[in-house]
Order: sequence, then structure tokens, then C-alpha cells
Amino acid sequence: MKQENCFDVRGQSIAVAGGSRGLGRELALHLIDQGANVNIIARTQKPLDDTQKEMQARVKKSDQVASSTALDLTDAAKVENFVASLSDTSSTLFCVAGGTADEVGFFADISPNDIKSCLERNYLSAAFIAHAFLRRWLKQPPSENITRHIIFTASTAAFVGLPGYSAYCPTKAATRALADTLRQELLLYRSQQDIRVHCTFPGTIYTDAFFQEQLRKPHLLKELEGSDEDGGGLPAGRVAELILSGLKKGHYFITVDSDTALLLNNMRGPSPRDRPVWDWFLGFAASFMWPYYRQKFDRETFNYGKETLKTEM
Repeated sequence: MKQENCFDVRGQSIAVAGGSRGLGRELALHLIDQGANVNIIARTQKPLDDTQKEMQARVKKSDQVASSTALDLTDAAKVENFVASLSDTSSTLFCVAGGTADEVGFFADISPNDIKSCLERNYLSAAFIAHAFLRRWLKQPPSENITRHIIFTASTAAFVGLPGYSAYCPTKAATRALADTLRQELLLYRSQQDIRVHCTFPGTIYTDAFFQEQLRKPHLLKELEGSDEDGGGLPAGRVAELILSGLKKGHYFITVDSDTALLLNNMRGPSPRDRPVWDWFLGFAASFMWPYYRQKFDRETFNYGKETLKTEM
């Protein structure tokens, strides 16, 4: 029996915030390939122009739209004005902007500004545009019987603390909490229109930003997250495929690797389960596995500090 497609994007207008590079770029290209009208949004003009050209080269029909908008997603007023100015408010919003710049490092070694900038880049950039789109959608229900979607991008880092990601991990945990809260709040409006929330949890994605980040990462962080050697991660294109596959199945939380699925189900709490029996089994298995890994990570962190501090002193 063929499963219903819960995310048919053909002819739909989709905004991808953070769509000029990395995962956002790959999602935009996949969505264009599937017949959607896509507007990518990011701060820097050249990557936007480059990705827009790639999108335009892949359009399927003469009336299919591939556009771009230069916008600082961390500026709430500019985001609000941009969404208010749209003639077509889109049926779907992907919040993909984020990552790390200079904020990688142990908590005592990074600056207060690093903490702030990481929060802005990973949480506020998603919260501001989701807030603006939601307010516009509630004022302007769709004329057709369509389902609108907001897709947040968290990370495996939402479920596990990693030394060196002390600025980054909390922002991804906050993104997951926003998705959980908003999913329930939107039930208030379900009788007027159907707006669905989803949250994705990619692990290591091999992009240019990842390899640049490797130059700044403490060696301990590379060891614990398994990124010290070329293994354990996925190309951005494959991650985009898995995310879209999860959306087509109607999943609320979407993971793209087994480690993240175990961590998610060990910390799911009251969040909805897409596959109740399997998710329960993963949570049960993880309750035995992750205490072992926590002790292992604690031991490695202690030994790393003992040896490193001894060398520095």
C-alpha cells in the first residue's frame, strides 16, 4: 500500500531561511527539483546569487519561481518588515540558518560576545522569522485548503553536552523547546487553518563550514563527537533527502542517523512519537547505552584536562 505524501511541494511557495549555503542550499535545490517555488533568504549577497542561478537552471516549468532575498535574520524589525511586504506569504518556512563561527571553544575561553552571537545565529534567526510568518499567516488564512509548515533545524547537539560547544549546544536545545511549544500552541488555531511544526536533528554534515570549523575545534571535541577522522557524517545533499523523506511521511521530529535517534528517544519526554513502538524500543535501549558513553566522555574530558593543564603549567 502506497503511503500518503504529507509534504507535496509541487506548485507551493517555500521560503528557506539560510538557503544560500550548506544544508539550506541543498534543500532549496531539492525543492526546486520537486516543482516548488523557492525563495532563499540569507545575509550575504554573493552566495545568494550563486545558489539562485543554480536553482534557476533546474526549474521544471516556465512559471516556476526561484528567487532570493538578502536579509539579516537576526534583526527582528527587518525580518518583520520583509514578511509584511510579501505578496505571497509561502506555504512553508524552513529555518536552516545557523552554525558556529568563532564561538567554538571551552566556556571559560570564549567571550560573552561569542555566547550572544551564537544565540543570535542559531536561535533568534529562526525564532524571529517563524514569529513573523506565523503572525502573517494567522491574519491571512490560506484561500485554499492547504497545510502550512514551519520546519526548524536543531542538531544532535540539542541532546548532548559536548565540551567545546558550550555556546552552541544550548541554542539547539532552545530550538527543540521552541518547536515543542509551538507545535502545541498551534492547536489553538487548528479549527481555522492547519499549520504544522517539525524539527530536524542533523548530526555532522560535511560542508565547507564544517571543515573550517575543524580548524578551531579543541581536539577533545573532535574525539567526543567522532569528527576527528573522516567518518560518521553525511554530505549535505543526503541530509536534505532524509529530511524531505521524513516530512513526506508526516514526521514531527526527524533524525538522519541512528546515534541521534537513540539520543532523541532517551530524552523525548512528552514530545509526540512518530513511530510509538520503535521509538519506545530505542528509548529503552538508549537508557542502557548512554550511561556508559556519559561515563566514557566524562573520563576522557577529565584526562584531557589533566594532561593539557599539566602541559600548560
